[in-house]
Amino acid sequence: MIRLKKFFLYSLLGGILLLLGGILGIWLGEERIIALFVREANRHLRTPVQVGKIDLSLIDQFPRVSVTLQNVVVGGSLPQDTVALARARRLYCAFDVWDLVAGRYRIRAVTLDSATVQVRYDAQSQPNWDVFRADSSGTSDDKPFAFDLERIVLRRVLVIYDDAARRQRHTIRAHDLRAGLSVTDELIDIQADGKARIEGIELGQDKYFRQKELTLKTLIAIDRPGRRVTIQPSDLRIGPATYGVAGTVGYGGETQLDLRLEGRQTDIQSVVALLPSRLAGNLSAYRSRGEVYFRGTVRGAMSARSNPRVDVQFGCRDASFYHPEYRETVEHVYLTGSFDNGNKRSLSTSTLALRQVRGTLHGRALGGNLRYHNFEDPTVQLDLRADLDVARALRFYPVAAVRTASGDARLAVRFNGNLRAFRAQPATAAVQSSGDLTLRGVSLRLRDFGQPFTGLSGNFILRRNDVAVSDFKGRIGRSDFQLNGLFKNALGWLLLPRQQLLVEADVESRLLDFDQLLSAQLADAAQKSPPKGKKRGPQSEYEFHVAPNLALDVQASVGRVQFRRFRGRNLNGTVRLRDQVISSPTLSVAAAGGQASIRGSIDARQPDLLKVHTTMACSQLPLDSLFYVFEDFGQKFITARHLRGRLTASGESDLYFDRRLTPLTDRMEAEVRATVRDGELNNFEPLQKLSMIARRDQLRHLRFAELTNNFYIQSRTVYMPEMEIRSNVRTASIIRVTGTHTFDQQMDYHLSIPVLPGLLHRASMGGSGTTGPNLLLAIQGDENNFKVSYDRARAQANRAAATPPGSGPRPNLSDALDVTTDPVATPATRPAEARKPFELKKPVKKPAQPQPDEYFDF
Repeated sequence: MIRLKKFFLYSLLGGILLLLGGILGIWLGEERIIALFVREANRHLRTPVQVGKIDLSLIDQFPRVSVTLQNVVVGGSLPQDTVALARARRLYCAFDVWDLVAGRYRIRAVTLDSATVQVRYDAQSQPNWDVFRADSSGTSDDKPFAFDLERIVLRRVLVIYDDAARRQRHTIRAHDLRAGLSVTDELIDIQADGKARIEGIELGQDKYFRQKELTLKTLIAIDRPGRRVTIQPSDLRIGPATYGVAGTVGYGGETQLDLRLEGRQTDIQSVVALLPSRLAGNLSAYRSRGEVYFRGTVRGAMSARSNPRVDVQFGCRDASFYHPEYRETVEHVYLTGSFDNGNKRSLSTSTLALRQVRGTLHGRALGGNLRYHNFEDPTVQLDLRADLDVARALRFYPVAAVRTASGDARLAVRFNGNLRAFRAQPATAAVQSSGDLTLRGVSLRLRDFGQPFTGLSGNFILRRNDVAVSDFKGRIGRSDFQLNGLFKNALGWLLLPRQQLLVEADVESRLLDFDQLLSAQLADAAQKSPPKGKKRGPQSEYEFHVAPNLALDVQASVGRVQFRRFRGRNLNGTVRLRDQVISSPTLSVAAAGGQASIRGSIDARQPDLLKVHTTMACSQLPLDSLFYVFEDFGQKFITARHLRGRLTASGESDLYFDRRLTPLTDRMEAEVRATVRDGELNNFEPLQKLSMIARRDQLRHLRFAELTNNFYIQSRTVYMPEMEIRSNVRTASIIRVTGTHTFDQQMDYHLSIPVLPGLLHRASMGGSGTTGPNLLLAIQGDENNFKVSYDRARAQANRAAATPPGSGPRPNLSDALDVTTDPVATPATRPAEARKPFELKKPVKKPAQPQPDEYFDF
């Protein structure tokens, strides 16, 4: 026992002495070893190398001694290339202590830490990695310092392969990758394993294997004279899937590939990872259970002028597919798929095929076939069949525009044709398409539309590019519809951007509620609760928008129409839409106790300048109902409670609105020809101030048999030419009225009331056969602050026009009374020289600027 202890003690002392001797030897020979390393490196490298610092260390790669290089930059071999081949924070070149003792330094291991390596080919296929020169100075045994690599370690190394000629770029990040080497004059054997991350493999515009973690275990043999790499059966594990790789790569001249790939324990992500993002799309987030298989080959030359032949087969048997965030699963899925790049080995001859696809979604069958040929100019053959619960289908594959959905749908569709030709001319392209869609009790709530679609049912039959619609009915909020007709260019409108849909149909409805249909509130806003203490009020904001790619030719029949206070019945007519202009040759509607007909157009090509041109006629409309429906036309001077009678009118107007349907009043123009029969003006405050000509009880209920006049609207002003009102008041049986009323409620009305003969002495009446003098009054101000006064200015103007030259002054009473003679007949029989200066004619049109902040309901 004592001898054994002495042995261990002597061994420990010997080791310590040997270590101290090694440290001393390294310290004494550090400059010589570094010089030998630099000389040997310069012998093998033909490009400049920048090194921040070189050290000789026993600690960095213990138990080996290492030459440690910090902040290394290795230039590439391409002339005038500013991109470095490699940049490394640290590079360790290690050799054994026994080599140090023997005085023959052999680099056995290289460790690259925190580095970026960029391997590049320019447009002429010249590499940037040709940085080593041949060594003809003798064998490595004759040199005191030489490379004899047995192991390479990569830690936190980003490797970028960029081939400009072949339009390829591969990015791989090695976390901790180790390779063991066995090197002879003719053969290099590399056994590598470790972890890496594939950032992406880009071929042209397509990117494969995006952001995939990789575990590598491989055995590679490099035949140096034959310039061939042989990959023994190796494993690449990506997620749960393992890919077997075997074959050869020849690099003498053009790269020759002969590789075999096979997937084991693969899933849908493993297969989708092989597809470019434009084909994979949202499928990359889905998961699978069950048997999913994959295998393929890559054979042929790979150069700037050619690509290898790629042939891949994949599929699944009794698999299930699901999305981690959703609660629906497609079960019992079977499919057979393939991908190959064709005899020309290019995108133009590539084909993706899915055959015999079938599965179930909540017990309902779906299936079909797909063939996608020529990725540059695709031709698609599609056969799809599905019986769907709409809610479950949208939970499995959400559509961004749809918030919620329910109901049943049965779909069968076939499509065969060239997509480029279809995009260019959907209506005439040589495309074969047919299908059938049946909806039963479908409800939808869209994200960008405030009202839900409920009870949608109907049948849609696809023939080429058009869809025949049969008995399509449902509700939009409180509104309902039933439609039969033809949707022309429906397939092009559905699948392609900026395609026009033409709807030729008969539409019937029991109710159209435009308060809801024109509401500008979206679904999110509609569901929000009102502020505390306030009740939810009716919709008061509207937005009018016409889709630029929609055309209509609709024969409409609507039982009831509702908008604000308007309640219409039996709306019938034709509605057309072309290029965002809605027009109707005739619309008839019963409203406000009468009948109206309208023809006109709505030009919505400028969303914030909607032009509405109408020509309308109405008959026997009760005045009080009309004023109530149109909210007293935005004024409070004459309201529905003041008026009785029946209106027959016709008119023409040009009205302008913004997208919120706010009138642009400065642009508004209209001419209305109106006749009121059996009219009444009740409790009208200005008439109460005329008690000097009649009793208040008579003025409180002023009745007139018929009133006819033309009204003009322009420049935010209503112009009323002079008209006669024949009333029931004996002392004021004829009242003549003229004036203006602006949209900001400024009034300027002028009244002329004949005074009966018994009130004044006949001598002051200007002769027999006349009606006597006229009482001239003016009503001026706004609706809340107005005054009724004697119209002195008008009386003086009339007197000046009627008095012969040289005659004496008129009586003083004429300041209030116009004593000029005037026949009792119509104004047309008056002498031409007695023209009324306040009689208004139709105004001359003049340009006006819109004032969107000012409101007036016409």
